[in-house]
Amino acid sequence: MKTHIYKFLIVIFGLFACEDRLDEEVFSELAPSNLLITEEGINSLLNSAYTYGHRSGGDTSWSPYYMASMPAGEVWGAGGGIESLWQALIDHNWDSNHSQIRTQWVGYYRSIRDANVVLDNLENEDFSEEFRQNTEAEVHFLRGWSYSELYNLFGAVPLYTSPGDDPLLPRATEAEVQAFIEQELNLAINALPVQNEFGRGTRGAALGILAKYYLNRKQWQEAADLTQQIIDLGVYQLLPEFRQVFSIDNEGNNELLWTLPKDASGVSTFQQLNALIFPPDFPRPFPNNGVFAARTYLFDDFVNSFEANDVRKNLIITEYMSTASGEIVQGLGNDQSFPFKIEWDPSSVGARAGNDIPIIRYADILLSRAEALNELSGPSAEAIDLINQVRIRAGIPTLSLAGFNQQSLRETILQEREWELWFEGKAREDQIRQGVFIPRAQARGKITADFRILFPIPERELDANPALEQNPGY
Repeated sequence: MKTHIYKFLIVIFGLFACEDRLDEEVFSELAPSNLLITEEGINSLLNSAYTYGHRSGGDTSWSPYYMASMPAGEVWGAGGGIESLWQALIDHNWDSNHSQIRTQWVGYYRSIRDANVVLDNLENEDFSEEFRQNTEAEVHFLRGWSYSELYNLFGAVPLYTSPGDDPLLPRATEAEVQAFIEQELNLAINALPVQNEFGRGTRGAALGILAKYYLNRKQWQEAADLTQQIIDLGVYQLLPEFRQVFSIDNEGNNELLWTLPKDASGVSTFQQLNALIFPPDFPRPFPNNGVFAARTYLFDDFVNSFEANDVRKNLIITEYMSTASGEIVQGLGNDQSFPFKIEWDPSSVGARAGNDIPIIRYADILLSRAEALNELSGPSAEAIDLINQVRIRAGIPTLSLAGFNQQSLRETILQEREWELWFEGKAREDQIRQGVFIPRAQARGKITADFRILFPIPERELDANPALEQNPGY
């Protein structure tokens, strides 16, 4: 039984930017005199930092998956008021006013803000040493996670490390941001427990986040080393059945290193993925399952790319019987198959669902290590074995080392990642890392360029902070 940590408080600190700079000292409900002088108060604010870091709430919960999938050509979508925002992602013509891009910036910086306030108030003689050490480790974890995500999306960003920082900071250098991410996650790795309350940072989660950061940075040796450390922990494994990884009855399973917990009944702790995937006439198993007008589709080329017996394609819905007409609606053949990794939540509140969202899985770690080993020294028996562990679970033939060179194995690993990790928010970074993100978009007829490897700094942040500079090209 998992224990959610959704007791959070609504803080009245503003974001790091404001319309006009104020020089006077501003006090808030977070003043130590009335909140942060007890371990309970500190924990409340730490839970708030986690809530933001968990991408909680409406569009915050789903926009990262569409920002990763649509520009990469993994999915497309239509319908509802969201269609124009999606079309911009599909067509590679998003700009700095795109609301979902801003959503990600704001959410992670709110988590960083709350984490910084926690860290700034830990020197209290009434706090136990164990409490201080554990809380500090979780602050490092949250800041490392949040800044690694911001870096993935925007490149170098302002580094706020204390509540007293000037709110109008410029962007830090690439080297400064990279060093800070590594510092924070290494501090977390060295101090976090292997097991923790569900939804909080663990050693394995911190190792996984840093390993994926290194992989995307093409720091192959570091990625290989950390993925081996994860394997050596001995606490993670591939589940026997692919479907069970995402089952709502099996949340918190041993394949998951880092998961974002959700709760349909919470004020801002729900997610809305299925509500944006299925149309109103799709047969929903529970009367409380709600959907929007928007629909999300997989392309036929991808659905047809799976080998015949691959169980991973069984979570793709290629047709359904309309509740409106009673007729079969064909998705396959029309580029309209539905991604269905996340089950319907029997306890949903309309469009709000409580299914937890997997972020880093053990299968990802195995394939990441195989990729790093191949980039370091070409094909090897170990790399092939790592891939085969994933393929065996998928029910498809194993690979043999003979006949592979570095480039062909690189392409095979990328394809395996696409089959294993579809619609899990990995497509954009995988394609960028392997140099095919922009070429593939151009091959689909999109007018795009290399600067779209990064998203733009939101216009509202630029307007509020004159020290910020936009990413080139925008």
